[in-house]
Amino acid sequence: MPRIRALDGRSLHVRVIGRGPQIVLLHGFGMESRHWLPVVLPLAHRFQFILPDFRGFGGSSRHACTEDCILTSHAQDVHAVLEQLTGNQPVGLGGISLGASTALRYMELYGTAQVRRYLHIDQSPRIGHDDGWPWGIFGEEGPAQLERWRPFLDRLGRFPAETPFEALPADLREQFYDDLGYFLAKALSKPWMKWGARRAASVPLLANELVPVDNWYTLYQHMRAYAERDYDFLPLLPQLELPVRVMVGRHSEMYPWAGQLRMLDLLPNAELVVMENSGHVPLLDQPLRFIRELSATFA
Repeated sequence: MPRIRALDGRSLHVRVIGRGPQIVLLHGFGMESRHWLPVVLPLAHRFQFILPDFRGFGGSSRHACTEDCILTSHAQDVHAVLEQLTGNQPVGLGGISLGASTALRYMELYGTAQVRRYLHIDQSPRIGHDDGWPWGIFGEEGPAQLERWRPFLDRLGRFPAETPFEALPADLREQFYDDLGYFLAKALSKPWMKWGARRAASVPLLANELVPVDNWYTLYQHMRAYAERDYDFLPLLPQLELPVRVMVGRHSEMYPWAGQLRMLDLLPNAELVVMENSGHVPLLDQPLRFIRELSATFA
């Protein structure tokens, strides 16, 4: 499994699997590249999948985002991946949640010359909320939840990035895991999965298996960005003339599907894929259908 050198010199972990036309898939918050494996291995005889680990996750978990904007930091890393592993040839690009926002930021910064098709998986084109946009993160619960995060994030931000997680005050560590459990439960669709995520997050050893906190500061950077930055890609969408498939989970609690459907009105060349029995993570909820749609997108 190769490592690529990012613009800041850091070494980032990337999985490369299969042979054929190249497809780059970008994971979501709380995920990592290995979570793609069950849905890409059945297609590895047809495509070559390039699966980077974002900073703070998987094999890149010890690296913090170097830009004030986390999406800019991740997009720059995607640019480095494409430069070093694709020979500057156009690739298929897909992203879920954080990965989808990163893909949009990449295309905003670097254009679409290196992207032949794009698969956008369960992510609102705008993260925040206001009277005219109620479909941001966590839906109707979003504004209250983000407001609850702010004093916690203010306290957490007073500690240097190199502070060991175990050295943080006990109440901050407890709330960190509680908020992590809330996030994971929102991402999952089945009641037993939600219960399991909340229970696991309440046990530090299990929670650390779900999302390692070795680099708690990078996770903090992401939570702060969600709470304070109103990422809005609505103005970008009319400029994306490449073929786009918008895949939505009909029961997504992370981003209400009504907001995601607004993308179809703005994208010049878009197709909708509704995963009727899925929440925020259709590759987990409907893996066989997801494999078929992934193959159809990039065939």
